[in-house]
Amino acid sequence: MDQIKIFRVRFIPMEEVDISEDEVLFLDEDIMVTRWDPIHPRMDFAKGYSCTYLKKGYKISKVMNKDMELKYWYCDVIHAEIDTTGKTFRLIDLLLDVKILPNGKVLVLDLDELAFAVENQLITHSQAGQSLRQCNSLLELVYSGELIEEVEGIFRKYCK
Repeated sequence: MDQIKIFRVRFIPMEEVDISEDEVLFLDEDIMVTRWDPIHPRMDFAKGYSCTYLKKGYKISKVMNKDMELKYWYCDVIHAEIDTTGKTFRLIDLLLDVKILPNGKVLVLDLDELAFAVENQLITHSQAGQSLRQCNSLLELVYSGELIEEVEGIFRKYCK
């Protein structure tokens, strides 16, 4: 696969990080599947796979320990900007996240960050609305049981 550039953009803290070292396992106009190591060494997890839904606006990560056992699923609500060549991706974190524990417990995270970002004009009202709508769509898939099943199928296909 040609050299792909991937950047993670965050509002809190305000940063843009080059994550192009992530291994792109599959890419089309709808999804990007990657294998990655944490940006900074961590004790709580060691490796992961992500399926980024470029048009739907979320990134679903399977976070694993050093023995490659599932720690949890982490779902980022994002906006993907893709350059005209289709080789540079800016994944803009729209703050809201959903964490799914192995026992099925679902946690919605960072609502306070979204409120802070709106109050302090770190993001636009339009971006906040987009984040809320996409998080709602994501939660509908999580609660239906379809999301993890779909992503696991994608990982089985591309993560060998």
